[in-house]
Amino acid sequence: MLPSNLYSTYRQYKHDTDVVASWLAQTGKTLGCAAELLASHSVSPTNPNLKSARLKGKARKSAKAQAHGHADNFSDQSQTRRKYVLALKNFVPLAEFIGTRLNDAKIVEIPAGVPTAIERAITVRKGFAQLLQEHGRALKLESNENHSYFVSVLEEVRHVLEPLFKDSWAKRALPQLPKITATTNPFELLDFYDAPDLDLGGDTTGSSEEAAKGRETVDEGVVVDYEAEDAASSLVAFATLFRDVRALRMQVKSLWADYAQDELSLPSVAIATNTAINIARFMEEDATDSIRLNGDKKTAKDWSVFYCQMAASSQGIDITKRTPGCDINLDALPMLDESMAVSFILLEAWINQARASSKVVTYNGKFGWYDLTIDYDSAPADVKWQQDKSAFMEVAPQFDLMGRFNTTPPDALPEGLYSGMPVEDELLRGLRLLLTNKDKVIPFWLGFATAIHLDIRRVLGRQSEKPFWAMMRYNMAIDDSITQNMEYYQGLTIKGWDQVDGDKRIIRLQSEARWFTENPLYKVIESTGLLTSRNNKEHTFLKMHPLFCGLWIHYIRTTYHLLAAQFERCWGGILYTGHLYNALWNENLVSDAAKWDDMELFYRLQGGKDKFFVGAAPTERDNYHKQLCMMMGFSATSFIASTRNKTRKLVPTKAGPRSLVAQGKVSSMFHNQYRPSMEGIKLSVDDVQAILSKKSPNPQRTPQATPSQLIHQLALDIEAEIPETSVDYLAMHRQCWDFLRSLKTAVDPYFNRVAGPTWIEREHQLPFVVGYIFSTALDPVGGESKMMEFLVLVSKVYKEVVAPYRKDVTFFLETIQDYDKMLSHPEDKFLGPMLNEPSLEGPEEEEWVDSEFEEMIMDAMCREIDSEWDDEPEDSTSADFRPSGPPLDPRLREGFGPGESFREPNAEPGEPPCMSVEAMQRWWRISRALERNPTAVSQKDAEWCRLVLRSAEFQNVRQRADRERHA
Repeated sequence: MLPSNLYSTYRQYKHDTDVVASWLAQTGKTLGCAAELLASHSVSPTNPNLKSARLKGKARKSAKAQAHGHADNFSDQSQTRRKYVLALKNFVPLAEFIGTRLNDAKIVEIPAGVPTAIERAITVRKGFAQLLQEHGRALKLESNENHSYFVSVLEEVRHVLEPLFKDSWAKRALPQLPKITATTNPFELLDFYDAPDLDLGGDTTGSSEEAAKGRETVDEGVVVDYEAEDAASSLVAFATLFRDVRALRMQVKSLWADYAQDELSLPSVAIATNTAINIARFMEEDATDSIRLNGDKKTAKDWSVFYCQMAASSQGIDITKRTPGCDINLDALPMLDESMAVSFILLEAWINQARASSKVVTYNGKFGWYDLTIDYDSAPADVKWQQDKSAFMEVAPQFDLMGRFNTTPPDALPEGLYSGMPVEDELLRGLRLLLTNKDKVIPFWLGFATAIHLDIRRVLGRQSEKPFWAMMRYNMAIDDSITQNMEYYQGLTIKGWDQVDGDKRIIRLQSEARWFTENPLYKVIESTGLLTSRNNKEHTFLKMHPLFCGLWIHYIRTTYHLLAAQFERCWGGILYTGHLYNALWNENLVSDAAKWDDMELFYRLQGGKDKFFVGAAPTERDNYHKQLCMMMGFSATSFIASTRNKTRKLVPTKAGPRSLVAQGKVSSMFHNQYRPSMEGIKLSVDDVQAILSKKSPNPQRTPQATPSQLIHQLALDIEAEIPETSVDYLAMHRQCWDFLRSLKTAVDPYFNRVAGPTWIEREHQLPFVVGYIFSTALDPVGGESKMMEFLVLVSKVYKEVVAPYRKDVTFFLETIQDYDKMLSHPEDKFLGPMLNEPSLEGPEEEEWVDSEFEEMIMDAMCREIDSEWDDEPEDSTSADFRPSGPPLDPRLREGFGPGESFREPNAEPGEPPCMSVEAMQRWWRISRALERNPTAVSQKDAEWCRLVLRSAEFQNVRQRADRERHA
């Protein structure tokens, strides 16, 4: 069910009649009405047919958790809801009883929402009754008697009670009921709920006072509501469902249009889309409860076709008359699409064939093949219909195959495959469940998911494969970073990381990132002949299913972020170095030109520099050591003079050491929630509040929203968190560790003398170097000046080791964030040859300098550039702790002739290493060839080009060119 702070049209409509029933029952009971007027039965929230006074044991716990939105969340705030159904025949007698017991001297104080609820329920019901009168005979709809009877009951209640309420009966500014004609859209009758003025209440905190007045607590932990008997007919229930789902569909389509225009990223749109499908499923569950109680046996497809018939008949179109040479009436295609009947037609046609076969049913091109170059909006109706059929039928066998793979036991999989695919979107999951349960009827939400799939393909058009290339880029980026980290820390261990099986988990993530690059599933398909014809192309599933690609990127990105943040918490390189850099900055030992952009980025992403410290960042020299100790988990009372003089030791706190916190609050809500074993996201009240809180002006009040408003805000929230979850903690940690290693070498002679040779016994203790330096300030004789001497030495190490690479992590983050925008064509200009059949042909020779910016880069390469610190005196008294430069990947050296090299050979000491002129020339030739004709470039050259982009030398050239351009 939907969380209480997420309202649907059906819930609002149902709530109106519940308000009336609850107020009548509670007021009548207070005034002493006869028991038979309140005769009712209790309905369990999990089973409407179960009549039970009280749930017990596991059933009670499960019901509580479900009411809160998570099956495993047994919050004390969550309460099991039971509803007592008030018989419709007792409405008027209760109203008359209340009227006879009161006189003008005892005016009833009615909650302001009750008059509105009565008026709105009457107006909407009356509108549907008139609509049925117009269309009932032509479309053979359900009887109009129930609608008319319910309206007459509410009108009689209003007539009896209105004199008693007098001034309390507020005249609400409700929309006027439109004149009902044959062309009336049923959804127009529900426009009354566009601006709800009733809090719908709920099962948790955040419920309104009005809702609470209509409830009575009769048992511990159980809240009882009254609801009206037959409060919603099947017609109204599905009308409300259709209205909300249409709004969701329009919102999702708008989000994908924003992605196509590079205004939103793929993961943000994909998370919002998958959540929209989940919400549609929850809303369908709410509506079908009412339909089941009414005994209606219409399927989702029946209702979809019914609304299509209603819309078509209003325009004089008969959807049963097919266009000659076509299997549908093409004139009705817009109505078929809007009502999602197109989705149900395609689903039913494919599912009937797939269920009848034990093997994967392939598509033979009967309806043609999907054409990326066709503009769907301007195409004629017959082309649109052909595109829709081919778009679904081409990818349906891939859905079947992925579903079979996700449900195959591990021991039954072919060699080279492992089970446990970490991502399964709602469309893929729904089709898998539909195929495994052959008696299952196509649910409404699955038709909606299919319609969304078609909408995405239509919106993206020529860019339909763009999500696939973005996904592969993310996979390779994460793979590269993990490889570098494993090589960098080879042989090093630390207890905390080993305790959580950190290496195993990060290697598992690397295997997942490589999965679609190595693509063992395709190798099995190719060898066994599971798919034939055009379906046998590699990566067909990914190129035709952008939603999956977006969810995959989110999973890989968020998992990597959480693991990398945990790695940092265990090793502490960034946090301790952040304290040291703060001291350098405060003492003016780092110039603005040499500012550590990457550390400043981490300050911002953690919520400000103060988040690295306990309280405000220290600005005084005597506070550097104190703040570091407090961050390490020691109490501030240790530094009070009297206490310290007595104990002479630091007192640990119960809270323990501080550490950097993983970011992306909303993104983390959806982490690891898309596995095939999951039943889909179950949003709780707290989840919805977290999503909406960023736009809520009053954080103390639980915000409410429509489903379409929620998914739009969700996309914006995920987008805003991309810098937080995309920044490479491992790369930054390696940068800090290089700093600490060189720093230890620089200060080792002093501390080896005063603290002994074991002052740093193992490498994982390197962060303690910062503590040793700050502790020199405690020396009673010249302590502060001694610490300053060390900080000056630290600043020199910083300039030699860190400054040349101080923007690497920031640059990589910018590259990742902009990557979707880089791929404006289906072919990726760097990755294409690596993922398709390589060609042995070499690139054509061409002029490789073709823009002012490219000339600027080359000028920066060829000219002598003075070091940023040439004007600063060199301290010749200190030891030479400067590293010889980071090791060069041997693969970058390949392909050069005698006397040529990848790295610039004549770099000045202290200058960051850059690419040589011949390396830059070679890179431009290959990159231009990749852009013009990817298949003409060898796989070896494409791999070399990709390694160049990840190299420090290339990034240094880019930064140098930027400086030249600004100058």
